[in-house]
Amino acid sequence: MATKLAPVNKKANEVVVKAKVAVESWRFQAYICFWGMCIFAMACHRILVVPKMLKGPADGRPCGPYDRTTGDEFFNLKAGEGYNVRQASHLEMLFGFENICVNWDYEPSRQLTAMVYPLFEYSLLVYLVLDFAQTKLSYKRGELTEWFYAFSKTVFPINIFLCAMFRMIFVCIAYESPSNHTAGFLGLQICLVLVAIQNTLYVIDSNVSYDFLGGMTNTRLVAIAYLLGIFAIGSVKITATIFVVQNGRGAPWTLEPAPIGDQAVGQLVDKVWMVFNAILPLIISFVRSQNEYPLNISVTSEEPNYVK
Repeated sequence: MATKLAPVNKKANEVVVKAKVAVESWRFQAYICFWGMCIFAMACHRILVVPKMLKGPADGRPCGPYDRTTGDEFFNLKAGEGYNVRQASHLEMLFGFENICVNWDYEPSRQLTAMVYPLFEYSLLVYLVLDFAQTKLSYKRGELTEWFYAFSKTVFPINIFLCAMFRMIFVCIAYESPSNHTAGFLGLQICLVLVAIQNTLYVIDSNVSYDFLGGMTNTRLVAIAYLLGIFAIGSVKITATIFVVQNGRGAPWTLEPAPIGDQAVGQLVDKVWMVFNAILPLIISFVRSQNEYPLNISVTSEEPNYVK
């Protein structure tokens, strides 16, 4: 008995799935997810980790985060006993001050935050792919110079790799292997700096102008000022992180008193870096997503040919 094929009403080249995407909206979403992950980790740390660490191990064994065999004299702690992790974390012991990472350094916050992290990772990866597609189209239209397109082609695979490797902060435990743990964070730092630089250079190279900034001249001045800020704080922050990866502890100069506030130089660098690479990009990506032309995506396939 012959099998009847469903009738084809339209040719395949007439059947197209279309979508309009504001590329910068994915960057905005990525930063929203990053801060959402941080808030989630902070809640897990405060609600689940702090009481658990204060109580100490059930069996009294000095292992894992309770193995304080190095630097115990700093906090006057004994291995196998509970402690206030908000005042005597391993980050505090190794670097002299805490940063945002302490919120997902200990279980169960580490495991729970790792389950939320893909929202940030996948959003950033989607943005990187769409942004490169948009850059290539702009280059083909003659809106970008050769040097910028060459720069974009170089950093694109680097950013994809570094973004994917950030997950190592959940694999390499901070209090067991601080160098390997920090290496994952170093990759993300470099990735976010490169993304911010590329994004800003695109505005400059393509002569993008925003009326609320006062036109072309002011737009370029603001972009250049932001670019200089990224280079300045990025070089300092990445240098400090490389020292941690190489030595497993904070650089001595990061422990010096900062000229502003009651804090160490490393803490001040962390805060300024977060402003330039996690707060301002959130605002910039939102503004650009509201003003840029969307990317038109069309997906189709060849007409199928079924043979019995």
